[in-house]
Parts: sequence; C-alpha cells; structure tokens
Amino acid sequence: MTATAAAQHRDHTALTEEFAQALVAHLNRLRAESHPDDPPVDPANVWGQMQHLPPHLELDFWTVEEAGQIVAHARTQLFKTGENQHLAELELLVAPGARRRGLGGDLLRLAAQSMQARGRTLLIAQTTDRVPAGEVFARRYGFQPGLSNHVNSLRLADIPDGLLEAWTTRPDDGYTLEVWADGVPDADLDAYAEVLNVMNSAPRDDLDVEDQRTTSAEVRSMERLARAGGRQTLTAVIRAPDGTLAGLTDLSWRPAQPGIVSQGNTGVRPEHRGHGLGGWLKAANICEMQRLNPHATEIRTQNADSNGPMLKINSALGFRPFLASTVWQGNVNAVLDGL
Repeated sequence: MTATAAAQHRDHTALTEEFAQALVAHLNRLRAESHPDDPPVDPANVWGQMQHLPPHLELDFWTVEEAGQIVAHARTQLFKTGENQHLAELELLVAPGARRRGLGGDLLRLAAQSMQARGRTLLIAQTTDRVPAGEVFARRYGFQPGLSNHVNSLRLADIPDGLLEAWTTRPDDGYTLEVWADGVPDADLDAYAEVLNVMNSAPRDDLDVEDQRTTSAEVRSMERLARAGGRQTLTAVIRAPDGTLAGLTDLSWRPAQPGIVSQGNTGVRPEHRGHGLGGWLKAANICEMQRLNPHATEIRTQNADSNGPMLKINSALGFRPFLASTVWQGNVNAVLDGL
C-alpha cells in the first residue's frame, strides 16, 4: 500500500488534542536528530495554538501512521487574504527509520495536488544542514534554492562586557525607546502594524515572494497565537522626534522552558537608519528580557546570509552560527510533473 492510499488528511477544522499529541511525539523524535540538545516540544503548546489559528490561515496535514505512531507528515500553510496568493508554505518530514520507502514523494504529491486545486502555483520549503536528506529530497523533486540563511545563537554569557550599556547610552537627539511586555498597546496598534512593513526590506534573494503588508487584526491574531503556545513576548520600539514609530524588535520565550529565547523581527525605517537605532533596540530589549527572564541562557535568530547590516550588529553582540538552512521554492506544476 502506498502512502497516497494510506495517508490521513486533516484540515484546520479537524484538529484534535489527540492528533496534537501524536504529531508532537513525531516531531520530538525528529528533533532528536536535528536539535539533540534542546528540550522537547510540549504538546499542550501545540494544541493551544491549533485552537487559536488566525482566521486568515489555512492549515492542512497529511500523515502516515504505523503502529499507532506518525512516521511521516506533510503540512501546508497558506493565507487566504493579502499578498502572495500564489504560494503555500510546505513542511515535509519523514522519520529516519521510514525513509527510502517513497513516503516523502507520495506525501508531496498529495500536498501539491491540493495546492494546485486551490490555485497556488509555488511551494516554499526549508531544509537545514543538520538533516542532509532534506536537501537531497528537495533537489530530487525539482525545488530550487531561493535563500540561504543561518540560525545564529548568542550565549548571553558571551556578550562583551559593557556593550549593552554602551549601546543603550544615547545622545539627546529626540529619539525615545519603549518596551512593551506581552502585547502592543491599543493606542499604538495601527502604527505598529504599519512599521512592521519595514520587514519587507529584509533580503529575499531569489525567492518569488511579494511584499507582505500586515494589518492590525493580524497583529492581534499573532499575539493570541503566541499566548496560546505558551509564549511571552517582549517588544521594543523607538519613537522618532515627531512621535512616529521608527523601528522595532521583539523577543519571545516560554516561561516553562526559559533557557532559549527567540529573536523575531528587527527593523528600522530607511529614513531613520544611520543613528545606531538597531543596536539600541536590541540591547535595550535584551536588558529587559534578562530582568524578566533571569533563567535565559541563549538567544536564537534567523538571518539571511546576505543581510550584512543585521549580521554586523549580531556579530558585535556575539551571535555565532548554530545551523545553516536553505529556503527552497518549487513550481507546483513542475513538481507534479516530476512525480
């Protein structure tokens, strides 16, 4: 029996706590290969997120299950509104013991056929150097590399002495900094959604991806999703002398697993660059994070290898490569033809 015949499909309306537990058990077995030193994923966090998916998001899973366990899965994610209506994100993972049986190709066919039926023409996927089989699979089925990046890690103990103080000591130039814990204030919601669009200036290299504009409603949806997944967020913003938001950065962590902190967006509007605002944002947010989360030991972030200005700031802080990753893109029709 092929995976195509045996795979079970669930869309975002059919997710259950039992499925979340089975999926997380599968993901944790895979994490032993890719992230052997990290704590396991908590199924309660994944189930919490499944219950609070943004209304503009469609999520589909195809799973192959044997002896009561998931051994392979494909997941697609697409947004029903906004830009980039041509693409869908794909995650496809096969347990080491179940590889070389054609499961990955069969699951890819199911996912690609479903996306083709919905009018999507491009699949975006990501692999890491920790699992070389991922790149082999992507190339075999016609995916092309679109963006090379690294997950970079900062051991907080390695931040150079005096650097945070130096970067947070500012001239009286009219810029001011605020830090928001666990959510954007209502009064600043629209302005924050607007300044988030500065992230469109981050390198995309060869990816066929359009600028994505974020709405205020989407900001609130992502906040609810983070809370449902057990995350605490910390956002630093800078106001320009005229009171408008000039830049932002955010950190998040799970209080139940406080050691590893995730660095999300960091951006400064082009007209305000050249004033050291990026370093100020990051340093101030790290200081506040350490106050709120004294058990933190490490910050991880993902950066395009071509993002020189951000890599310069991160390198000065002490970030070092943790793993290399590649974002791939595959034309849906070409992928299906290759299958």
